[in-house]
Amino acid sequence: MAEFFPAAHYPGIFATHEWVDAWQDAWADCAAITALQRHSDVENCRDGFYLYTQKKRPLIALKTLFPAGISTPASPSLRSEYFNADKKSLSALIKSAMLFEWDQLFIPDLLQTSAEYQQLCEIAQTERLKLIERDYAFTYAVQLGDNSFTDYLKGLGSNTRLKLFNKRKKLYQLGDISLQNLWPNIDEFVQILNQFHQQRWGKPCYSGRNLQQITGFLKKIAMAGGQPDLSVIYCNGQAVSAALDLEYRGRIYNIQSGYREKFQDGISLGTLHFGFQIEKAFASGADSYDFMAGNGKNSDYKKSLATHSATLVSVMLVRSKFARLLYGLQELLKRGQ
Repeated sequence: MAEFFPAAHYPGIFATHEWVDAWQDAWADCAAITALQRHSDVENCRDGFYLYTQKKRPLIALKTLFPAGISTPASPSLRSEYFNADKKSLSALIKSAMLFEWDQLFIPDLLQTSAEYQQLCEIAQTERLKLIERDYAFTYAVQLGDNSFTDYLKGLGSNTRLKLFNKRKKLYQLGDISLQNLWPNIDEFVQILNQFHQQRWGKPCYSGRNLQQITGFLKKIAMAGGQPDLSVIYCNGQAVSAALDLEYRGRIYNIQSGYREKFQDGISLGTLHFGFQIEKAFASGADSYDFMAGNGKNSDYKKSLATHSATLVSVMLVRSKFARLLYGLQELLKRGQ
């Protein structure tokens, strides 16, 4: 992987057996997808393959293959970033995939600067597959090594530093403030987080299959050396902010966060909570605090807090002549606009 995601952090939490197993436990029986080969190889977390039918137009549908563990329109599971093949090469993954019948193969969120993405481009040429870049996203992180929290704060813009750190004084003036890691009480933490998300977004953060997936994953990864931090800020005994972090192989992943709306004028609870989490990360011995991809509701806060960023790209490897024709026509129509 590139410098943004160093070899010491490889393969990342989303390319572990724990992630794929938790995904499979929650999503394998989803009626919208078909299991062609379940993940079962203890040496290869990318041996599972599933299929769904992607409708492009009325009466036009494409058979889309995807590796177990990722989110698709047919099976909207939790997002899995930094796609890689763990101990196996991508060529081995594609070789296995070629044994099945499909029109296109979906692989999401590869680091665009990674050796594996370059390898995938080469494989596409060798196997005569058309590689189409579908989606792009920025991912953000704070580099902790060879740095200190004090120096990190100095490098921030004045307004960002105010929200992240300087407003702590105002927070403490509101009453008894405490931070707690609720691990292993996942149920209580999810209830708090869901309450905040329901208030802000109109729907819970984790429910149904995705609740099963995140719960199963956290339990499994904790047994494999991961360290979950179910961080909650309490003000006078009331939960006002929550952040789900996970340390694994020297990288701290900020998986999810939420906070009480309209808590107090002049205080950005979510940003303040990140301040506490980042300060803790600097003292932990980890190398990176990873915000991952995604934007805030009102601002691109990750960009303002990060010291490093990278681009993720999702691709389709198109196999069938019919699918190639459809994408070719789509490209012509775009050029004509």
